[in-house]
Amino acid sequence: MPVEEQACALAYEGFGFTYEQGESEVVRDLSLQLSQGRVVLITGPSGAGKTTICRAANGLIPHEFKGTMRGRITVAGRYDSRRYSVSALSKLVGLLQQDPDTQLFNPTVEDEIAFGACNYGLPAETIRQRLEQLLELTRLSEHRRKNPHQLSGGQQQACALAAILAFDPQTLILDEPTSNIDPLGSQEVLRLVARLAREEGRATLLIEHKLDEMVHLVDEMLVMDRGQVLHRGSVREVLEHVEYIDSVGLSVPQVTLLAARLRSAGWPLPRLPLDVTEAVTLLEPFIERASLASLPVPAPSCGLDAGPHSAGGVGAETIIEVSGLSHVYRDGTPALRDLDLQIRRGEFVAILGQNGSGKTTLVKHFNGLLKPTSGTVRVAGLDTARASINEMATTVGFIFQNPDTQICKLKVYDELAFGLRNLGLPEKQVRERVQQAAEDLEIVHLLDKNPFLLSMGEKQRIAVAAVLAMQPSVLVLDEPTTGQDYRRAKEIMDLAVRLHAAGQTVVVITHDMNLAAEYCQRVVVMANGHVLLDAPTRQAFQARETLQASSLRAPQVTQLGQQLGAPWAWLTVNEALAALCTVRKGAGDGA
Repeated sequence: MPVEEQACALAYEGFGFTYEQGESEVVRDLSLQLSQGRVVLITGPSGAGKTTICRAANGLIPHEFKGTMRGRITVAGRYDSRRYSVSALSKLVGLLQQDPDTQLFNPTVEDEIAFGACNYGLPAETIRQRLEQLLELTRLSEHRRKNPHQLSGGQQQACALAAILAFDPQTLILDEPTSNIDPLGSQEVLRLVARLAREEGRATLLIEHKLDEMVHLVDEMLVMDRGQVLHRGSVREVLEHVEYIDSVGLSVPQVTLLAARLRSAGWPLPRLPLDVTEAVTLLEPFIERASLASLPVPAPSCGLDAGPHSAGGVGAETIIEVSGLSHVYRDGTPALRDLDLQIRRGEFVAILGQNGSGKTTLVKHFNGLLKPTSGTVRVAGLDTARASINEMATTVGFIFQNPDTQICKLKVYDELAFGLRNLGLPEKQVRERVQQAAEDLEIVHLLDKNPFLLSMGEKQRIAVAAVLAMQPSVLVLDEPTTGQDYRRAKEIMDLAVRLHAAGQTVVVITHDMNLAAEYCQRVVVMANGHVLLDAPTRQAFQARETLQASSLRAPQVTQLGQQLGAPWAWLTVNEALAALCTVRKGAGDGA
């Protein structure tokens, strides 16, 4: 790479920061240089300090977020972030924040994408070319004249990213840029970001939990926890510590973790694979294919990581019945088309599909937030078109994709108590339920805080706790793990499992295929307002073409099993580990 492309675009020198109301530094002694044309990944559990690093890159810290800052941040080799305003630095450093909704304010998608580029005076023809290119790359062409706030969460995220890329900043800072985007869309966005970094010499800092999407795209990887860098180096170097990284609650590539556990079990693996292709090449010489093909399907288990959970069943009553449901939004957009669906009491169902497939529109009919254009929706015998929202709230608990649309109080305790007080519960019972929900979600220490000043992950847990305090019989979770590290995501899903075991019906919309595989007994796949597939999870994840048609992809261990010749879908790392240890060559003679 030419010398000029290696110039330092952003430098953190001994950076540390304590928020005004905080008691300790959230980032400590960070030194990091971002060179032009290079992509750096920072990952770590919630609370590691990742978002603080992003806010400091364009001057939001210390100018907008007050506190005590140590060290120095220099932009483009000469601009000290303490001395230059956010508006001055924003042309040089484009920042995509965790919540895209806060960055969208124009009347149409194309206006949003062109806004920054026009303000910074880019040539008109350049703006037109970039607009068309970015609309196509982010799959927003057909939505170009819509209001951005009418898009799905994933489409909003893609729109906000396109708006930043359009004005061509020298440095790009992306805080969880694909948290709301479907799997294949995530891959497309991340590949685009990495390609533009190399082609246009742009320094890029990515904050991501989805490591399996990143392994071949980044030049350097940092793992942080509690404000400090724990591991740093190339992706392959860092992932040699995969079991430790997994232990601090990060979602590591399944095949990498699987190989590490096989190596711990005595398999002489010379390296750890970074993707499914590498894993097949590495593991195939050790496997008896004939034995693998004859392995029986494991029995369903109630263990949290042994397979999909079963409750309810064929004999259970139907609690949600959707018949001929169509919904057309006011702007004329058809979102659902003659859809039929039944969910039985006690089921744990995942609704999957690409952004804009109609998932959120469907579940908003379950509690009457939306009314059918045609068709009917009945929940626990109530016709949702006729029942009031207050009536439905005690039956269906709805956790929104964006917690900011759900939170309305200035104190976390009052947020959790809000629905209970509206029901007229005695204050003693309100306190008991709030305390229990706060303990379940590990937010007791936040009860006196202002929720609007907390991180996206903390706000998500507050929203979940507020709904759980209502104790509804049907729980609908729309992307409940957005902004959470893998440990927190599993904690939320584990809590849903406990409620499910107590008889609650659980419906989850998620893009996290690993969690869907691990927790849900049934999968409904949607595309273009229709149901493409409705099947038990193991069967659904074998349907590669159907999943791909809705921009989905089975978990890595499922893909690995398919390529090695497994006759049934592996759903978790533990299932894959058990199967492979059974069919290892020479396993019976001590080899």
